[in-house]
Amino acid sequence: MKKQLHDQEASYLGQLQAFNDILAQRVHEATAQIQDDAQLLERRLREMEAMAVVSLALSSVMNVDRLLELIMDKSRDVMHAEASSLLLLKPETQRLHFHVARGAAEAALRSMTVALGQGIAGVVAQTGEPLLISDAYQDPRFDPSYDQRSGFQTRSMLTVPLKVKDVITGVVQVINKVGQAAFDEHDLSLFQAFASQASVALENAQLYERTRAIGEDLREALEQERRLAIEKEKMGAYIPKQVVDEIARNREQKLALGGKAERLTILFVDIVGFTRLAEPMTPQEVVSFLNVYMTAMTEVIEAEDGIIDKFIGDGIMGIFTSSSGEGNHPLRAVRAGMRMQERLSELRRQWKRSCPDLAGLQIRVGINTGEVVTGNVGSETRMDYTVVGDNVNVASRIETTCRPGEVCISESTYKDVQAWVVATKLAPILVKNRVQPVQTYVVHMLPTHEAS
Repeated sequence: MKKQLHDQEASYLGQLQAFNDILAQRVHEATAQIQDDAQLLERRLREMEAMAVVSLALSSVMNVDRLLELIMDKSRDVMHAEASSLLLLKPETQRLHFHVARGAAEAALRSMTVALGQGIAGVVAQTGEPLLISDAYQDPRFDPSYDQRSGFQTRSMLTVPLKVKDVITGVVQVINKVGQAAFDEHDLSLFQAFASQASVALENAQLYERTRAIGEDLREALEQERRLAIEKEKMGAYIPKQVVDEIARNREQKLALGGKAERLTILFVDIVGFTRLAEPMTPQEVVSFLNVYMTAMTEVIEAEDGIIDKFIGDGIMGIFTSSSGEGNHPLRAVRAGMRMQERLSELRRQWKRSCPDLAGLQIRVGINTGEVVTGNVGSETRMDYTVVGDNVNVASRIETTCRPGEVCISESTYKDVQAWVVATKLAPILVKNRVQPVQTYVVHMLPTHEAS
């Protein structure tokens, strides 16, 4: 009886021990699984944190070169790789260029290029499909010449394409995982997510660069226009308006010598007895007086859309054309001549107090209308825009025969303005190289209404 009880006890103890062994095994297995899961969760948490940091970093960089360098630095960090490379595809050559390389092979890789379909990178750039290579030297697509040139030993590698709007712009690679024999499928998925973020950041940076370049070009164009406007304004003080406008219209072309026939009105104005008036004045006083006088007369001419052709000592030659203003150009010239006499009267009243010697200053104005040649006259290196011809001489001759304080006009001018002015016929005058004398008129009254 005792033996039977002892046997039963031994059997029970054996079963209990077997149960304990099974339980201990299952606890061990469960603990190991929990540890593996915990490590996997910790790894993925680190990866998520790293990707969040990478995403923030990539989205904050707008300089393309700096961004490419950052992509390389972060790809090594995220993938725990020994080396990384970024190759950009140049459409014109259809070759990949090592834009940025990181790791021991950096210096050697910078000068190398890869053709589409050549090596792992070339295949990925050609197909657009990512590749996980566990053992590089066992893959026929791997080109060992890069290791031979760089002295690097490739074991395992991940290569994924960079795409901008589904267009392949390059590839990014990581080589040899630190502490492990090879990358795995999880690494490939992570690297694809990284490359996707990098592609978006690269597209944004390139768009920013293009926008910035366009903005810079626009800014430079506006600055150039501003400089040209300043230069045009400066030239306008020395060069007739037509020439300034012609230079502005034809900035890339050389102005040519030559001219064209054109019917216009020429005005000459001169100070009576200027040499006698200037004799007691210092040179500085003469220049100061001329500046005041010339400015006042120029304003009158330009107010009637006339153009200052040149200053001749104390004289002024102005021209009035149909293209430089609206209305009857002979009438505008006559109106300018009469208003110059009025403006001089105002100046004389001012000079009577400040400079009595100038209080009696008078001018003569001569005007003629006819066909002349307008254009650039001179040499290839020094030219002047002016008008030449017999009718210019006639205008000058009329001015010299005109009495002080008067505005005298030729018959050709009178015919164009007689409906708007009051004038008296004078005796004809002789002009050098002309057989027939020139009929002149003296104008007494400004036009009371505009010509049509």
